[in-house]
Amino acid sequence: MLAGATAAALLGWSWARAEARGAVVEPYLGSDVVAVLRIDSEPRVLSVGRVLLRATWIAVGSNPHDAPTHPLGVAVSVLADASWMSAVVGERVHAAVRVVETERADAAAALLVAEGGHEVVARAPPVAALVASLRAGLVSASSDLDAQARGLVPGIALGDDRLLPATLEDDLRTVSLTHVTAVSGAHVAMVLGLVLLTLRRLPRAAQAVLGAVVLVALVALVHPAASVLRSATMGGVLLVGLLLGRPRAALPALWASIVVLLAVDPWLAGSFGFVLSVLATSGLLIGAGPIADRLTRLLPRPAALALAVPMAAQLACAPALALLQPAMPVHGVLANVMAAPAVPPATILGLVATLVAPFSAAVAHVLAAWAGVATAWVATVAIWCAALPLATLPWWLAVLGALLGLLARAVLLRSRAGRGR
Repeated sequence: MLAGATAAALLGWSWARAEARGAVVEPYLGSDVVAVLRIDSEPRVLSVGRVLLRATWIAVGSNPHDAPTHPLGVAVSVLADASWMSAVVGERVHAAVRVVETERADAAAALLVAEGGHEVVARAPPVAALVASLRAGLVSASSDLDAQARGLVPGIALGDDRLLPATLEDDLRTVSLTHVTAVSGAHVAMVLGLVLLTLRRLPRAAQAVLGAVVLVALVALVHPAASVLRSATMGGVLLVGLLLGRPRAALPALWASIVVLLAVDPWLAGSFGFVLSVLATSGLLIGAGPIADRLTRLLPRPAALALAVPMAAQLACAPALALLQPAMPVHGVLANVMAAPAVPPATILGLVATLVAPFSAAVAHVLAAWAGVATAWVATVAIWCAALPLATLPWWLAVLGALLGLLARAVLLRSRAGRGR
């Protein structure tokens, strides 16, 4: 009954939010307006001379010489020329745009096609400017490293994969390693784990408060993408449990984070990043143990656990992956097992280099170079596994693939229930 009531409340709230958002942008669809935007993401190059970025459409005016008067406050995507590459997250800009309709389920209420450059009307707040400077510092520290490091060091540490070579990106996708450049639960677990380990002698309340401060700072640094929000909310629930002295229960924390985030932003349900993050985490929590128990009949316990983690995540993500890309990565588990040892050092060294860069560019460069050694292994694994025979098998029946993935998930759940009895 509680699950049904929660689902009904979320669906009703989502419908109301979608209707309200549609009513806000509908009068401007297909027209040319002057918009005031707050930049919400770093520009991403789509093709030569074209970039895409996320923004919040704050207000609109009738022509370039009028002061914007009509408040909106909706999320939009902006398609613009290369001059927008200088846009900084958090700043407000003024630009002439054409308003194009998007699907109701799209996270962006509209697509704004900029007809030229933009004018900055308000600089980014101090915190946003500091974050932009820190992120740029890591990119600069790794700028003279080899191509894989220029893309993977900022990608693994901060989720900034804009400089990732296209061929390497294809290889990572082929062997299910794209998650290494998507900041999610692994980052939160590593950072919070180190913080709580360092603060273990302090009172429980102090650990929870300082852990929350670090968690908020981490989210600001890596930018609050869908998978980051899921991981951070889950980490926040666990910190509340620590503050209250309650046992740490990962699954309830995961379910609570899903409900909270979908209530705040229903369009996360349509984000593959969010869906895959939730599926992978639940797969690890539900299936890794039973799979490891089965594998221990054939392998030593450490080896069984090393194989069980990527297998559980792969099986849990199969329904979404089959719909996203109708192909099965045959060597995905092998690639993840081989690459896993290099991800933590690359992450920690990259984050430390980010924090050190404003004070010493030379030290940050050394740290980024060490992180590049770790990412070189990740790149080597991706390239080698993608070149193996039968790297992917076509899965033309995507719906059947999704059903088979759900069946595998049900088997994992049953196995876990049997293990509990």
